Amino acid sequence: MRKIIFIALLFVLAVQLQAQKITFNNVHKPLRANYGAIREGSDVKGYYTFYASDKIDKKNYEWTLQILDDNLKSLKQLKFQDSKDVTVLETSFNGSDLIFLFYNEDARTLEYQIYGADAKKKHSYTREMTKKEKRYLEATYLSMDDEEGVYRGLYPIEGKGFISNMPSREDKDYTFQIDYYSSEKRKQWTFTPAMTGKKFSGDFLGTYNGVVYIEVLKFGSITDGNPESSIIGISLETGKQLFEKSTEGGKYKFYPASMSVMNDGKAYIYGEYFNPNENIVKSKSNGFAFWNVDEKGTVISEKYLGWNLELGKYLDVSSKGKIDDFGFMYLHKMLQTADGNIYAIGEGFKKTASALGITAQILSRGDAGASVTKIKVTDLILIKFDNNFNVKEAKVYDKNSNSVELPSGYDFVSSPLLAKMMKYNYGGFDYAYTQSNQDNSSFMVCYSDYVRGKDYKGSTFNSISYNDGKITTDKLETKSGATRSFILPARMGSVLVYDIYRKDKKLEMHIEKLN
Repeated sequence: MRKIIFIALLFVLAVQLQAQKITFNNVHKPLRANYGAIREGSDVKGYYTFYASDKIDKKNYEWTLQILDDNLKSLKQLKFQDSKDVTVLETSFNGSDLIFLFYNEDARTLEYQIYGADAKKKHSYTREMTKKEKRYLEATYLSMDDEEGVYRGLYPIEGKGFISNMPSREDKDYTFQIDYYSSEKRKQWTFTPAMTGKKFSGDFLGTYNGVVYIEVLKFGSITDGNPESSIIGISLETGKQLFEKSTEGGKYKFYPASMSVMNDGKAYIYGEYFNPNENIVKSKSNGFAFWNVDEKGTVISEKYLGWNLELGKYLDVSSKGKIDDFGFMYLHKMLQTADGNIYAIGEGFKKTASALGITAQILSRGDAGASVTKIKVTDLILIKFDNNFNVKEAKVYDKNSNSVELPSGYDFVSSPLLAKMMKYNYGGFDYAYTQSNQDNSSFMVCYSDYVRGKDYKGSTFNSISYNDGKITTDKLETKSGATRSFILPARMGSVLVYDIYRKDKKLEMHIEKLN
């Protein structure tokens, strides 16, 4: 009997191990935007991947949507045919449903298709574009010409739907458009700011208590170097504007970057702050600020941490936010652990001279479309706060630097604006994601790196893990014969490696365990 049980356990284990890897063959045009983890809160429930599985004729492809469980066992498969002019720009998952953003260049349409986790289509929403709007989108949102380009305009609202944030054109004004697409029922609303001016920039911060928070920069002209900053609140139910809160009327100018809801149920908007008379596009920030804002736009509390004071006690930081050999800091994520402490995950970046840009300018006599500076991405940083945002600890984690060339005109853009461009337009940061367990007693920060050693030369996937107050690190070598490899979250302590083999026209997904 014991022998039978042992053999049965070995069989179950073999099945589980076999399910830890899956391969898809005959794949056409594998795109980075066409895969993702299906998450419910902090738990990974499965995965999806979407790709062109066959070429029907000169004008049409067969497309396949695969839904997998957390062991990479295939649950559902959906196939359909569509035009070769169709491109999937983005995908997102809100805990119960998937949304795909299809762009048809020839028809000038954006189509948002929502599928349940059973791979059945629930709703479809179409947005038609004018020729002027199409040209503007191609110069902004659609400007990435790399087939693995990183787009960022779809945000999940857990269990309810999705928010879309897109650049737009209103007559002579350059503005933005916020759309909400419900996954519960067929319901959609559109919001564009009712403001006059030449250009508006809108950045989605988050949602809290039925309110969508958007950070807005208003430029008086195309060349305006000192835009007005404000936060607007939009009703998730109706799409109507509820409030507008200036971020410049107080002690400092505040430049919001993102939003997190802490364990106490309060929403905190965080970003960099400046002196009242400084220009946020050209000036360097004084440090980080944290605003507790309610659903009416009221600022309940404010906390300001200066580079040279509070943060300078733990790091070699100048008063302008430049950490020694680190550069400026972009704050990716903020979370609170079960003991009440708050952790912020940031990454360094700094401007350096671009030999490529300088050469191009010399050869073209100043008419090249390249900048004479580039952005160098440096190390990762983990900052620990108490529950009142007082700094307790900070540590820099070294990694190999990489560079991103900038287009012409960005030599004098401020560090906060450059950081957002790096994250959303160029995908230049190495930070991947942060994952925590349900009781917030542990979390894992994951990022990529590149090693040039004697024993190994290639890309690595790295983790900084917190478990019951202790910090540990781990590294996974990801070099393979794949054209490109990407990392997705898996169960805590594991990662999923997504490999693209262009020459062989195949995709591979496999789960690897971290220490």
